[in-house]
Amino acid sequence: MKKFPGPINRTPISFRTVFLALLLGTLVFVSCKKTEEPAPVSNDYLISFNKVNNYSATFIKILLASMNNVYPGTDSLIDDVTYGVNLYSITYNTHFKGVSDTASGLVCIPVSSNQFPILSFQNGTNTYKLNAPSVNPSDPLYTLMEMMASHGYVVVIPDYLGFGAAANMLHPYYDKVSTTDAVSDMILAAHELLNDNSVKAKSNGKHFLIGYSQGGWATLAELKKCEDTYKGKIDVVATSCGAGAYDIPAMSDYVMAQQTYPGPLYLPYFIYSKITAGDITQPLTTYFKEPYASTIPELFNGNYTNTEVDDHLTDTIANLVTDELRLNLNTSAEFASLRTAMTTNSIQAWSTSSLLRFYHGTADQNVPPVQSNIIYNQFITLGLNTSQVSLIPIPGATHDTGLIPWGLSTIMWFDSLK
Repeated sequence: MKKFPGPINRTPISFRTVFLALLLGTLVFVSCKKTEEPAPVSNDYLISFNKVNNYSATFIKILLASMNNVYPGTDSLIDDVTYGVNLYSITYNTHFKGVSDTASGLVCIPVSSNQFPILSFQNGTNTYKLNAPSVNPSDPLYTLMEMMASHGYVVVIPDYLGFGAAANMLHPYYDKVSTTDAVSDMILAAHELLNDNSVKAKSNGKHFLIGYSQGGWATLAELKKCEDTYKGKIDVVATSCGAGAYDIPAMSDYVMAQQTYPGPLYLPYFIYSKITAGDITQPLTTYFKEPYASTIPELFNGNYTNTEVDDHLTDTIANLVTDELRLNLNTSAEFASLRTAMTTNSIQAWSTSSLLRFYHGTADQNVPPVQSNIIYNQFITLGLNTSQVSLIPIPGATHDTGLIPWGLSTIMWFDSLK
């Protein structure tokens, strides 16, 4: 085992280095950071909001053009940059297991008095509390989504429980009920923000959902929640799910069958969060071998990035999990509560009214492409037309390299619909 490092931000260096260099070269001329105090409000969902930054349309165009050197295709977004963007952090009411809680996130609003659709972006797996959207809005990937408000969307980026205003708890990882509650409640809080007299832009009643990896799963779960619970309040035009693990038992079977697995943090994150929430009662030693069982609480205390957590685990499955778990996950009574948690938080197809796309890199070893194949085929089996639900492979893309192509394709698709 390696000695635990201090908490540092290890966003992939190639992207962060280029982004920050571009940002420093242009920010002073075309963007103005705000330091206003949070404004208390009286609403059902929205608690407070604080304008934290703004981007001019000129800044957005320059940055997208410069980013094209590293990520070809970002310049294709320039022509539809129409508005400057005001960036707000908000807090809002939600709940976890029936107990009220305060959550937070970012809302990015076009500088205009027009009416716009709301686009909700659900981010992927994160273990580092200082990299939550509202805590680190200058993270390159968050910033790219923030700037898409310039295309004519109100962009909503939830922190999720366990981050931002709710950082005092462990993130309930792949917990369907609390995740969709946090996302839905933030969308409704964003509607209340748009009704505030200080905000000129308004909602046109349309919604778009987008997310990758854990965010892909969260996005599909959110679509189901919107159609079941919020019809008439959150009506979704189109949904884009990238590289999500929708069938958690099948995902677990895949991991257990591997000799080595490139994302060892996923399984302990899921199990430890379920133990913490009381959904699983056995100790970590039931599932993981030492020295890893004893170090998992430290690794997931919010002070370590995904990369740091992975570095202090092992990618050899037989060395990470107990032999009993690896060999008898699907049959042993000892793992009944884990199997229930996996099934409960998986997603099955239904007769959705949204346009729906699944994207997946063909070389993804973290979340295998069969995950998208399974859920896509379920929708088609229900009788949905391929013009409504589609599966789009990203040739040769891994879990990491599929992110930007998926995002670019999704934004251009949404732009054609809004």
